[in-house]
Amino acid sequence: MARRKRSVKLIRTKPDRADEPLGDSLERIGLFTANVLDYGMFMLDPDGHVVSWNARAQRLKGYRADEILGQHFSRFYPPQDIERGKPQRGLKLASAEGYFEDEGWRVRKDGSTFWANVAISAIRDKAGKLLGFAKITRDLTERQLATEQIKASEARLQAFMNHSPSLMFIKDLQGRYLHVNNRFTQVFGLKREDIISHTDSELFPAELAAQFGANDAKALATGTGVEVEEVARYRDGLLHTSIVHKFPLLDNGGQITALGGVVTDITERKLLEEALGQKNIELSRATELQTTLREDRQRLELLATHDALTGVPNRALLCQRGEHAVAVSRRTGRLLALLFIDLDHFKDINDRLGHTAGDLVLREVATRLSGCLREVDTIARHGGDEFVVLLEDIEGHEEVEQIAARMREVLAEPFAVQGQAIHVTSSIGAALYPRDGEAVTTLIGRADLAMYRAKELGRDTVQFYTPDLATQRIPVQ
Repeated sequence: MARRKRSVKLIRTKPDRADEPLGDSLERIGLFTANVLDYGMFMLDPDGHVVSWNARAQRLKGYRADEILGQHFSRFYPPQDIERGKPQRGLKLASAEGYFEDEGWRVRKDGSTFWANVAISAIRDKAGKLLGFAKITRDLTERQLATEQIKASEARLQAFMNHSPSLMFIKDLQGRYLHVNNRFTQVFGLKREDIISHTDSELFPAELAAQFGANDAKALATGTGVEVEEVARYRDGLLHTSIVHKFPLLDNGGQITALGGVVTDITERKLLEEALGQKNIELSRATELQTTLREDRQRLELLATHDALTGVPNRALLCQRGEHAVAVSRRTGRLLALLFIDLDHFKDINDRLGHTAGDLVLREVATRLSGCLREVDTIARHGGDEFVVLLEDIEGHEEVEQIAARMREVLAEPFAVQGQAIHVTSSIGAALYPRDGEAVTTLIGRADLAMYRAKELGRDTVQFYTPDLATQRIPVQ
């Protein structure tokens, strides 16, 4: 408590008399203090004994004048203060400096205590002789209790904040820190006393302070608070990413008085998210690669089993399916047929229009023939302008004739190539399982012989295999 050097001078109403008794001087001052009602005022002799007592002092301390006059004023102090010599120290300071002021707990007659503001002034005559002391006491118990409640509340708040793993702070409306928790001081490597009453611009680099300040302003402007992401460099030298909840603090009247903040470090979560994102990218790339490899494998399989020009199965796949079909027919007793189809005079198309035009015609032929078949049937390109059709589960000779007739019919329709209408006919040979053979290759060979018989008979017709063709076949040019 600051001390002001001050002493009380006696005001006399008659000529000074240096030999005036001490009791007379104190009596006049006592008359003054007795009439002061707002403060407990009393006089002490130079040794600290009470020589006057006003009504307010009686109400404040509980002693009547006849009970306290002549008693030493130290009885107003708690025992521990008396042991430490606090009463005498106050008189010494007042005597030396003229004035002493203090606050502390004082004891009433009934043993109860109150918080007192005490001022002691030394009283001297004009010659400087110490006549005694004037003491003024005010009861500030309510104020002190309120102060202690505030301190206790702040201590509880600080304890609560210190137990949080998140950074926590409270700022006033000018951006000065009022409270920070231990976590705040730890991560930034600052002492609490270096933070309190300072602003971000006084504590942190300009860019970081500007980031904090802008988000503070947003939170105060909304009236309800904001949740933002902030990046700051901590004491460990690393950049940390945090989710920060900033919110205004309101008084009982609803007015904003301060800003609160809770800062949760999500650096590890961000790193995990980034790592997961990278893994997802790698997984996506691996999936794309796997898809590409699967597609490449499918293309290779397609190339291995299908004709590259027309897209229909090749001879290898035809034989594979044919063997399966033969096995099924053997078990069920149902018929199986092989048709060998050759385009008549196809070489003329290549010679006249070129191989590109010929390829267009072959692709269209494969499409038209496929349209004449069921799902269980197979069409394959045997080579050049030759196609083989495998017909499964047929009723008999007549059904084969109907399918072959339909094929000749669709092929007879003009082909539009290079602006020209091209007409194509076909010669078809047929062989039946099991009548004409039990192996796929045998059936293909005998259907081929029947196709040549069709050509011998003038082309654009269908012929079935007969045993005599094996010795009578004459190649047709």
